[in-house]
Amino acid sequence: MKTNLKKGLGISMAVLLSVTVLAYAYFRTKDFLEGPIVDISQPKNGGTFSSPLIEISGTSKNLAFLNIDGKKIFTDKEGKWDEKLLLHNGLNIIEIQATDRFTREVKQVIRVAYTE
Repeated sequence: MKTNLKKGLGISMAVLLSVTVLAYAYFRTKDFLEGPIVDISQPKNGGTFSSPLIEISGTSKNLAFLNIDGKKIFTDKEGKWDEKLLLHNGLNIIEIQATDRFTREVKQVIRVAYTE
């Protein structure tokens, strides 16, 4: 009886340890598995502006590079970023491209209009 109890307790401890290690490994690597994430706060897609100078801002996670229309943008420690853009008259297409250190890319396109 004592042998079965010790054996059952040993198996239970091994299973618990395995589950704990797997959960910790997932927790530590989930950001890398997700790839780059970009959330654009402003401007909203389809917005119309009466001034040619606008500010585009947002937050990002899990990235190595962030580009807006091909220009490198830097983030702070929390992943926040902002950049001023000069719009052309009419429809403007703004492309935000994020790349992580494994060269996975995410692209987002925003269309805004400027009318004088």
